[in-house]
Amino acid sequence: MSDVKQNLIVLPQILSIPMRFATGPVMGYFLQELRDHQRIMANRCHVCGRFQLPPREVCAICRVPVTEFVEVGPEGVIQSYDLVYYASPDPLTGQARQAPYTTCNVLLDGVQGDDTLWHLLNETDPKKIKRGLRVRAVFNEHRTGSMHDIKYFELI
Repeated sequence: MSDVKQNLIVLPQILSIPMRFATGPVMGYFLQELRDHQRIMANRCHVCGRFQLPPREVCAICRVPVTEFVEVGPEGVIQSYDLVYYASPDPLTGQARQAPYTTCNVLLDGVQGDDTLWHLLNETDPKKIKRGLRVRAVFNEHRTGSMHDIKYFELI
């Protein structure tokens, strides 16, 4: 090894690979209901009764196929939240979120058990946010069949 220091060259760039993938029948139905009817659909296991949100093809507990859908929400209760001061990138778009922002786990009305939906909350004042507060989903006017069809949850 040489004692000569090397200057590193930094080339910032965003890599984008255009691709399409199938959501599958269960997630496809969930996203279609968000887009077309502004409805949040969970699925319920016929063996143990567990609700899954977002829905999954197989119960995480019983490992049996789950085909029953139940409309839940659009209101619910904050179970937990995070107030974020770091402008992390949105995993779906790659765009940095403006900080601060708040994420929350919402136990939606109609869900039996403790399966929550993780999403954004439109409040960043820590004095106004606490566990147990009621919230409601606010849907985007232009919906595309993604989790972004729910714009955020707002305090009621």
